[in-house]
Amino acid sequence: MAQLKQHQVDSIYDLLLTHGVSYESLQLDLLDHICCMVEQKMDNGLEFDESLSLSTQEFGLSKLSEIQEATFHLLTLKLNKMKKVIGVIAILTAAFVMLGIVLKLYHSLGAGLLIFSGFSLAAVVVFPAMMYIDLKNQSNALQKTATICGYVAGILLSLATLFKFMHWPGFYLLYYSGLAILVGLFLPLYTFRNYKTNENKIFALAKSMLIMAGVVTIWASYRMAEHARVLMEMSAQ
Repeated sequence: MAQLKQHQVDSIYDLLLTHGVSYESLQLDLLDHICCMVEQKMDNGLEFDESLSLSTQEFGLSKLSEIQEATFHLLTLKLNKMKKVIGVIAILTAAFVMLGIVLKLYHSLGAGLLIFSGFSLAAVVVFPAMMYIDLKNQSNALQKTATICGYVAGILLSLATLFKFMHWPGFYLLYYSGLAILVGLFLPLYTFRNYKTNENKIFALAKSMLIMAGVVTIWASYRMAEHARVLMEMSAQ
C-alpha cells in the first residue's frame, strides 16, 4: 500500500486549515481519513496531486465548515450536560463535607461516612471532571499547565484532608505534595498568566496574594492544631 510522505501529509493538513477546520481533534480525524483515501487512489496508479484532487471532490471540502459547526454543537451540548451533572455532584459533595464536619465536632453518628463520601467524591469525581471541562475550553499551553497543577493540588489536598479525618497513614505525603504543587507550580503560573494578560497589574497581583494568604492561613492553622495536640498529650502524661 502507498504511504504518504511527510510533506504530502502537511499539504493535506494545510488544505484543512485553508477550509476553516480549526478544531484540533477534528483536524486529526479528517486528516487521517483523507490520507487513507489518497493512499488508496495512489495504489491504483494515480499520482499524489490527482489522488488528492479526486479525494477532496468525493469528500466535499466545501462541507468542512458545516462539519466543524455540527461538531462544536454536539460538543457544547455534551459539555453542558456534563456541567449540570458535575454541578449537582459538587453541591452534594460540599454538603456532605460541611455536614460531616459539623457532626464530627459534636461526635455524632454518620460523621465519618459523610466526610469519607464528600472528600472521596471531590478527589475522584468532581475535581477530575472539572479539570477535563476547563481544559476543553482552553488552548493556551501555559493556561492548561496552570489548570492541571491547580486541580492536581486540589485532589492531593482533598485526599490529605480525608486521610487526616480518618486517621489513615499517608497524610503528610499527600499534604506536602499538594502544598508543593500549589505553591511551587500553580501559584507562579497563575500569577504570571494573570499579570501578563490583565491590564490592571496590581489587581492581578492582589488575587495571587489573596490565594497565598489563604494557603498560609491553612498551613498555620494545621501547625497550631498540631502544636495544641502535642501540648494536650504532654499535659495528660
